Amino acid sequence: MEDLVLTAQDSPPPAVADTDGAPTRQARLLLVDDHAIVREGLVSLFEEEADIVVAGETDSAQAALAFVGRQAVDVVVLDLRMPGLPAPDAVRALLAAKPGLRIVILTSFFEDNEVHAVLSAGAHGFLLKDASRDEILAAIRHVAAGESWIHRPVQTRLLKLLRRGARDDDALTQRERQVLDLLGQGLSNKRIALALGITEGTVKGYLRQLFPKIGATDRLQAALHARGLRPDDGH
Repeated sequence: MEDLVLTAQDSPPPAVADTDGAPTRQARLLLVDDHAIVREGLVSLFEEEADIVVAGETDSAQAALAFVGRQAVDVVVLDLRMPGLPAPDAVRALLAAKPGLRIVILTSFFEDNEVHAVLSAGAHGFLLKDASRDEILAAIRHVAAGESWIHRPVQTRLLKLLRRGARDDDALTQRERQVLDLLGQGLSNKRIALALGITEGTVKGYLRQLFPKIGATDRLQAALHARGLRPDDGH
């Protein structure tokens, strides 16, 4: 994956068009969302833009793969959460099917691990559906021009995640998460056991299992991890 460039959203987007008098090169978009009303709204937004054209729209990642295999597409606008192929797998499959393709993820809601997963898979942009018209157009133009573009609220979340260090909670079982959350609230092993209806010895066993998964060596580090802090954060 290329280096992630967090482009300032108040800077002018790079031009997609040639400036030597040649006809404007249009960025050809494929809209992929399982909600027709979202696709219709995007089509309406782009239809008056000279440098952007909607080449097609689909309601699934599988259909998108078929489309890019037979049609010219520059940028895929892909919904993060759809039935069928998970978004990270869809990103990888689309890039494998059409090298050079650019992908912008679009979503209403997201978890930190979802952002990490799709960007690691190769997505070039991440945009929330409540973005303004200007933000959406800027995102498409930046990505079509070869840059990366991350919506400002997502940038904030990513920076917070980087600040407190990478968290590997995905490796935890549901019970380990419960134990860790209660530990982060300051509960003793005995109180955790009472809250979960298990023995104190079982709690100790879960702690031994989860410590290496999150990079903790003791209860304090694990508790700070659960609260999204690091020992040197000072709060």
